[in-house]
Amino acid sequence: MVDKYKITTCGLSCDLCDSNTTNLQDSAKYFLKVLKDPMFSGIISMMNPKSSFNEENITTFKNMLKELEGFPPCPGCASSMHCSINQCAKEKGVENCANCESFDANKGICTAPPTPQESAFTPPAPIYLGFLSKRYQNTNLKNLQAIAKGKKKEVQLWIEDMIKNGKTSRDLIDTSVNLFEMMKK
Repeated sequence: MVDKYKITTCGLSCDLCDSNTTNLQDSAKYFLKVLKDPMFSGIISMMNPKSSFNEENITTFKNMLKELEGFPPCPGCASSMHCSINQCAKEKGVENCANCESFDANKGICTAPPTPQESAFTPPAPIYLGFLSKRYQNTNLKNLQAIAKGKKKEVQLWIEDMIKNGKTSRDLIDTSVNLFEMMKK
């Protein structure tokens, strides 16, 4: 049985993540239905003459949606060992960063030295935690700090409240934060 309101290794929540549900697949399926209308591009062009929709890019978009429609839901962060944060936690035998001796709960940072990773998609755990913290407006750090202070139940109640109010992790994302741009610096 999966824990309800599960807190991920980095302090986020599987329950708030669209990748852990079929929301992405369902949205792709719905939009494919809309695009079945043969008049779609004509209607869009009529409504907005400056639109760049045409048969070629609509076909490309449909192919992308068909691929998304078939994606399996994420198994959850605990099962995802391509993440450097999960690798680090497993090596250290901790449930999440809040339980790690390298996590400074007062400052909300990981003090572990970065270790080289094989892929640009998996920067070292401290760097990746920093990226996620910026992307999710430090929500994960606030959660980890609360857990480190013995307030895990409060974090779970916050997750539950977010879900009840129809919120997802998308409501926390700062879309100006780009991992690849950060890694160039």
